[in-house]
Amino acid sequence: MNRFRLFLALIVVPTLASSPCPAAEPVFTADVAPALVARCASCHGGAKARGDYKLDTFENLLQSGASGAKVIVPGKPDESELYRRLASTDPNERMPPGDDALAPDDIAAVKKWIAAGGKFDGVNRAVSLKSILPARKHPTAPEKYPAPAPVFALAFSPDGKELATGGVHEISVWDSASGSLLRRLPRLPARIHAIAYSADGKYLLVGGGTPGEYGEVALVETKTGECIRVFGTFDDIVLAAAFSADGKTVATGSADRTVRGYRLADGAESWRVSLHSDWVTGVAFSPDGKWVATASKDRTVKVLEASTGKLFTTFNGHRRQYAPHEGQFEVYAVGFDSTGTALSVGGGAAIRAWNPIKTQEENGSAADMEERFKKAGHTRYLEYPMGKPVFALALGGGQAYSSGGDGILRQHDIATGKLVREYAKHTDWVYAVAVHPSTGRVATGGFDGGVRIWDSQTGNPIVAFTAAPGWSK
Repeated sequence: MNRFRLFLALIVVPTLASSPCPAAEPVFTADVAPALVARCASCHGGAKARGDYKLDTFENLLQSGASGAKVIVPGKPDESELYRRLASTDPNERMPPGDDALAPDDIAAVKKWIAAGGKFDGVNRAVSLKSILPARKHPTAPEKYPAPAPVFALAFSPDGKELATGGVHEISVWDSASGSLLRRLPRLPARIHAIAYSADGKYLLVGGGTPGEYGEVALVETKTGECIRVFGTFDDIVLAAAFSADGKTVATGSADRTVRGYRLADGAESWRVSLHSDWVTGVAFSPDGKWVATASKDRTVKVLEASTGKLFTTFNGHRRQYAPHEGQFEVYAVGFDSTGTALSVGGGAAIRAWNPIKTQEENGSAADMEERFKKAGHTRYLEYPMGKPVFALALGGGQAYSSGGDGILRQHDIATGKLVREYAKHTDWVYAVAVHPSTGRVATGGFDGGVRIWDSQTGNPIVAFTAAPGWSK
């Protein structure tokens, strides 16, 4: 059994959350939508629509298909095509065709919901049903890992004494000096791709999910692991999440191509945009809280107004059509340094350092495109050897730390653009980098589960361990 299959064996399929006490009237998002998404969306989703009928959104669910029958007749389930098709005993009519009927409880919930008026309890009828499902109840992590799991995210605590690493349905917290396990925060998504500490160290922002199927962003207590709230669920795994500098706002990015802003105080969604044409791989707030930068596999970085989500500008420096650094490169990480300079990285042979205001000015219009292409622009390039893509970027103390497919951590001086040092090579791809300038520590996490911590002033190793509680070779 190879490493990938061992990793998959660690993941237990989670169940949907249910209310501890049944509601007097069924609620669409909690009692009806989960069954429709699980059993009906594959044939009547956004890309597929058998019988010219879609139920990928509530708005589409209400629209008649090829039969022309009314899908929902409020108060009259027997006259509603949705219920009639689900409850029918005729194999030529019952949905889903060629498969088992929905569970009796699910069919009963649909009937009761329509009888109660068929009301929608969500905020937006046009968003996908998957994105309005209740948060899932996650299983516990394995007591002892049968094999190391990839580390896709890690973060230092504000005092630098602890390092949180993503695992399977958990975050494990380690002593950053000795590498000893301090505690485990359980019942989190199957894969963790984003971890951020609140400024006071009391909470962790956790983003993750199941690739291609589910994503969520949660606020978790760092000492107990108690989930304070789930900000939102997503159609696909969450790959990035960040706090604003003032700690009042959260920004998230997902493989479902959405970027969302939330208020920390009450968890309310402030805005949602779908400007990228591919996975959103990174999000970062500017130091003044004015901008949110979002990286994507679509080879662009978008700069949004943090308060509204409105597009300010697009950085196209990863798809240059002229030398130097010409080429089309996916973007995997983005960040801002303390001066407000944005840095982004992915494919290619350099970290791009740029300014949102100057980028907006240089974008101009289609009328002057030819003239602009002749100019070099303001972007600076922090060069590294051409090779495999860079997946992770961390900024601090005027330095940029990056690593990826070649397993080597590199440290660049942002002001001069010069390579300061390369650190000892990991045995596998590196997906996570974190830095704590005050203690002079920098950490990396790899696909093989290995975590390494170095002294960023000298390049000397501090400790190395495998972030797989209970596992031994």
